Order: sequence, then structure tokens, then C-alpha cells
Amino acid sequence: MSQRIKEPGMAVTPPKFGAEILRARKDAGLSLDELARRSGVSKSILSQIERDSTNPTIATVWRICAALERSPESLFRAGGAEEAGIEVLTANATPEIQSEDGRCRLRILGAIETVERVQWYEFLAEPGGELVSAAHGPATVEHLTVLEGTLTVTANGDVKSGGPGETLRYATAQGTHTVRNDGEAPARAMMVCIL
Repeated sequence: MSQRIKEPGMAVTPPKFGAEILRARKDAGLSLDELARRSGVSKSILSQIERDSTNPTIATVWRICAALERSPESLFRAGGAEEAGIEVLTANATPEIQSEDGRCRLRILGAIETVERVQWYEFLAEPGGELVSAAHGPATVEHLTVLEGTLTVTANGDVKSGGPGETLRYATAQGTHTVRNDGEAPARAMMVCIL
């Protein structure tokens, strides 16, 4: 039986971002039908996402963002820090998306202001969990620092594994790349994508 990953103090329910998708769709002048056609996501699923009545997978978020010409991170707006203050983003307000197989989660730690240059995440994977990602763009490099467990990366025709304290770095400009937990225990890592 696979063990569910749950960090202390983390919300069981993911944060809401349907209103931001609705706003982006309206800003683009698209109907639900048109966004469904462009994204390949059904109109009924899009409607559920906009009402925050379903939790979409990473692949679904990716397709919607591509159709809206937005980055996934731009959907998760949490407000900016005061100029002279400190912004605190609580655990249950940290945006989170999950892999297609439902066994990996990415907690989006990066600020919206830096999304065009750098993106960073806490990556959590159950045993057997696999995150499959499309190319991120020219000269993009992903850095995966394993904190717990063992993770295997497949990228650019190469396969390497890393354990606690090890960092795997790989170009993500072409083709798909995967991060997989082949171990018997949950794995956790910090993932930074430099664009």
C-alpha cells in the first residue's frame, strides 16, 4: 500500500486558483468553448476548475496555460510583499499542483515576480511516483537537490539517480524529462528551474 505524503501543518485541500484562470480567460477574450478547443481540456472540466470544484493535474494546468499564453506560476497569485516588510506565505496558502499519476506534488515556492527567470518548488513523490515534463525552453536548466529518499532523473538520453544531499542538474530545453521515485519510501527534493 503506498504511503501518502503529508507535511505537518500542510493543508489537505489545495489552494484555490480558479478565479485567476477565469480572469485570464476573460482578459484573453475567450469563451469556455474556445479555451476548451485551444487547450484540449473539456468545457465541463474547465468550468469545474474555474469554480474550484476540482483539483487539476500538472498536465491539465500546463495545457490551459499554454492556451492562455501564461506560465503555470502566474495562476497562483498570493500578493506581493510590502516594500519595507516581510511577506509570509502560510503552508496552506502555498500553491500546489500534482503529477498526472497523482503521486507527485510540486509546492510552488517561487514568487510571481521571478517566474520569467527562476522557478523553484518543493517536490514530493510517493513510491512509484513520476513527474513527466515537457521542454521548458532554450537554455533552461533544472536543479534537483534530493533531501529525502532517492530520485531518478531521465533527461537528454541519460539516466541518473541521487540520494540525500546530492544535486542533479540537467538541461530541459528539448524533449521530455522525468523525475521518478523508484524507492520504497517517499522522497522529497528542492527543484529550481533557471530560465
